[in-house]
Amino acid sequence: MFTRHKVALSEFADLANLKMIRDAEISYVGKIPTDLPDRVVPAAKPQHLESAKGHSGIAAFIVPADIAELVPHEFGLAIAEAPQIATGIIQERICEIEGFQWESFPSKVDASARIDPSAHIAPNDVTIGAETYVGPNAVILPRSIIGNHCSIGAGTVIGMEAFDQAAHAQHKRLMKQSGGVTLADHVTVQANCTISRSTFGGFTSIGKGTLVDALVYIAHDGSIGENVTICSNVSISGRVRIENSAYIGPQAAISNGLTVSEGATVSIGSIVTQNVPKRTRVTGNFAITHEKWLNMIRHFR
Repeated sequence: MFTRHKVALSEFADLANLKMIRDAEISYVGKIPTDLPDRVVPAAKPQHLESAKGHSGIAAFIVPADIAELVPHEFGLAIAEAPQIATGIIQERICEIEGFQWESFPSKVDASARIDPSAHIAPNDVTIGAETYVGPNAVILPRSIIGNHCSIGAGTVIGMEAFDQAAHAQHKRLMKQSGGVTLADHVTVQANCTISRSTFGGFTSIGKGTLVDALVYIAHDGSIGENVTICSNVSISGRVRIENSAYIGPQAAISNGLTVSEGATVSIGSIVTQNVPKRTRVTGNFAITHEKWLNMIRHFR
């Protein structure tokens, strides 16, 4: 599991071509909205620093020289020509340090769990709880923590790499990643779904009693609450938060970093590009409140 070990940002100065101004102890790399403690984040523009005021857990910033003086003195500070590239280099080096972020363990499958013979369970860093079922050809990758009385459908992949590109790489490839996936008790995930691991640490999480229908994609760093219903062919982008008892209709898509609040409903086929308030129903492309959408349809008619 995660260790919360720390290392000085200056340890990576030569590797990432940093000019150190103020050192700091870090546990993770992340983006400004990433929900991880003691993280170093890139900020290329003044508005990035302004947006950081609403987020906790930031230990240090990597910025270009022209905005360095805008970083408050309580934060560590390093200067780089390309901050995003520098943080990507640090992330990949951290992933290579054995035992720094994660203490590995042999996979643990409860004796009462039912695992289809064709399923693949990674030999390390997986936990599967009591009475959980894992179906044919399902794949459970490392750093996947699955609770009791869960059901994982045929062909589903849990813990797949996040679709985060390595900005510093010469050729396009995915960034090395260090996060995982957690499923609470009584979660059902139907056939041929994909749940991506968190990129920089921590977990993509699904809460107790949530139902996920077939052919659903849940991207990195997401947080799905309790008793949520996610219908078939839904696409949920990175860092999306879906709160308790929400309903996501078939073939809906939710854009990066949004919140679908408690008890909200996203109608069939909706494209969600802004936060959805509590107990509100949204419809359409791009999604608006259902009543506004009905009025629009009446107007066109």
